[in-house]
Amino acid sequence: MENFYTAYTRVVQNTTFYFVKKYLTFPEFKDLPGILESYGMHTDFNKACRIAKISDMGIRKQLLEDLKVNPNGCKVIHMNITQGVSAAQ
Repeated sequence: MENFYTAYTRVVQNTTFYFVKKYLTFPEFKDLPGILESYGMHTDFNKACRIAKISDMGIRKQLLEDLKVNPNGCKVIHMNITQGVSAAQ
């Protein structure tokens, strides 16, 4: 059992938010994806880490360095809201 972490930023209404996620993995099971254990979102990176229950300063430092290299490591897909389709129509 191991943990891995991701971090990225998004600008929402002209404010930069940090998104930090902590995953639990089982390397002995090759096809099992990581399980989201905790996550945090905040305008302050350290508060986002605290919310995500990441207390190790070495991990926080590495995540912050990764953000400097690739601040938008996540892709957001926008969805259009449409009216529901019913079988009764």
